[in-house]
Amino acid sequence: MQEDREYLDHLLPRAEDAIRGLRDAHARLGRITGAGEGAEGLVRAVADGRGRVRELVLEPRSKRLDAEALAREVGEAILTAQRDAERQVQAIMDEVDAKIAALPKALDAEFVQERIEQVSREIDAAIDVAM
Repeated sequence: MQEDREYLDHLLPRAEDAIRGLRDAHARLGRITGAGEGAEGLVRAVADGRGRVRELVLEPRSKRLDAEALAREVGEAILTAQRDAERQVQAIMDEVDAKIAALPKALDAEFVQERIEQVSREIDAAIDVAM
């Protein structure tokens, strides 16, 4: 029984820390913005953590580009912004994975069943002594 209590005393703070880490990660994921620009610097884009474009800025000089060059510039700006956001998401998820990996392994059903049976035997023995 004391071992179980010590195990739980050890596990609880680590689990609470992991939960705090998950909440923090969730909040940080919601604030991610990735930035990118085209090769010529005439188009800038901002994407969120889900890859959605949140902002697209075309410099006045971009009007001088033909349609194909402008499309490449826009595409590159968006792709660069999405990759930047993806890199940030991955960094946060790596932190979450590390916190979760640091938790002790879950108890398997056989171990739990053995502990229940042991406690049951101890209760039976205590009742027999009391009678």
